[in-house]
Amino acid sequence: MILPSVRVFALGDVVLQGAPADAPGYVFSGRVLITIRVPARIQTVKVVFQTAQGGRWARLRHRDTSSDAADNVLFSDSVYSSAGEVWARGTYEFFFRIVLPGDLGETMFTAHKRVAYEVRAQLSGSVRREAVRPVAVKRMPYFGSAWEALASDMVHVSAVWRDRIEMCALGCSRVQRDGQPLRVTGVVRALEKGFCLTKVGVILEERTRCRSARSTSESHVAASRFLRAGEHGDWHGRAIVDQMAFDLELRIPPAYKIQYDVKHGPVTVSHRLAFVVAVVDQFGHGTSLRLFTPLHIMPHDCVDLHDELPAYADVQADRVLLTADAPLELFA
Repeated sequence: MILPSVRVFALGDVVLQGAPADAPGYVFSGRVLITIRVPARIQTVKVVFQTAQGGRWARLRHRDTSSDAADNVLFSDSVYSSAGEVWARGTYEFFFRIVLPGDLGETMFTAHKRVAYEVRAQLSGSVRREAVRPVAVKRMPYFGSAWEALASDMVHVSAVWRDRIEMCALGCSRVQRDGQPLRVTGVVRALEKGFCLTKVGVILEERTRCRSARSTSESHVAASRFLRAGEHGDWHGRAIVDQMAFDLELRIPPAYKIQYDVKHGPVTVSHRLAFVVAVVDQFGHGTSLRLFTPLHIMPHDCVDLHDELPAYADVQADRVLLTADAPLELFA
């Protein structure tokens, strides 16, 4: 028996604006393509936005206080319904539109919490078929918020260790995007003679914080991991003369090898940038110094161009004017 094929396409990920209590809803849309190879009786075509199966999903909705067993986000749109009409051979296209609430929990993959979503197209009738596509839920600050203003805030932090070594990191924005290079300038200044530099670099740290079960105002760092390091050459034994400046760079991992900042909910995620310097004094005593400053990892605020867009229905009416293989002289 030749079964029909079902494909589902979404117009990008779900990007929510603002905090869960203030964010407006989001219109999640896309299309379903169904290819019928032999005539079949079709009753319904339904699209469901839901939590991905195979895990415990604690508090997926920020305002939801029910148990894990009842925590299942599910919204649907019935794009076709009949008493059992027979579909002939061919390709059928349906568009769906699902309004999602603004308090959905963001997609998260950590050791202490995992939240994932998917869109599922279901075909029922004389045959049953379905297609699944993962969808990420991201959260951006609303326009004009204090968090959005951080995008123009540049890193400029310094510290002095025991009146002997001064460190300074500057140059990059505090708001960074996944998959992009992060560039920062590090400055090391010796306030005493006799120090030699053995290592210099930057490290990106991710911290997962869990809210205490006894008190909603208390939390503790449940996990901390270093995601990516960037070093600047081999400086073993190089004497620090006055001050030395280094242009350092590391590439931020793609999502979800790095987790976006999560500011709300029982589990939150934050990031820090560490400027790392290792020195040795004139007596051979080594010291490793780290200068930390907060960073914010946020999603890109545009539609993913790699996602497939809806098809142009009147493509047959298009007329080719120019091709790469056989260029035409359009103007005499």
